[in-house]
Formats: sequence, structure tokens, C-alpha cells
Amino acid sequence: MDEITRRKTFQRIKTMQNDKFWDWMNGIHSQAYFLGQKHMREAMECIPGISKKQIDAAMKKSDQIREDWDGIKTVTIDETEAEKLFNTRKE
Repeated sequence: MDEITRRKTFQRIKTMQNDKFWDWMNGIHSQAYFLGQKHMREAMECIPGISKKQIDAAMKKSDQIREDWDGIKTVTIDETEAEKLFNTRKE
């Protein structure tokens, strides 16, 4: 992203109302989370000998951990704060 685009984005953010800002941030945060999941899948696909079935099982397990262990159904800024995650995870 070039400097002009950064400044325009920053100016747009400064004009947002509180609710709209947090909706925007949650959208950006969700995109980053799902990009991380994509990277995890692609990394596993590069490992020789790992089957598609194993990859799918690992991805399903990661969703289960996020939803059942951490209680995060929708990825948002509030739900993925490190302190909250560490305090609510069931061991």
C-alpha cells in the first residue's frame, strides 16, 4: 500500500462513528484470521505424505477448538483478545 492510499484510509477511518469503526475493524480482523487459516492449509499441503483427508481433519479440529474450547463463533476483535482467550480456554 502506498503512502497516499494509507493517508486516504486513515482519513476515512477518522470520520467513522464508533459502531461503524468497530464493524470495520471486525471485518479486517476476520479477514486476517481467515487468511491465517488459508496459510495453515497451504503449509500442510506442502508437506510430503500428508493426505487431503488429514488436512481436512486438522482444519475441522481448528474450527472445533475455536468454537467449542474458546467459545468464538464469529471472529471479532473482542473475542480474540489474548487475555480473554487465555482466561476462558478449557483445559
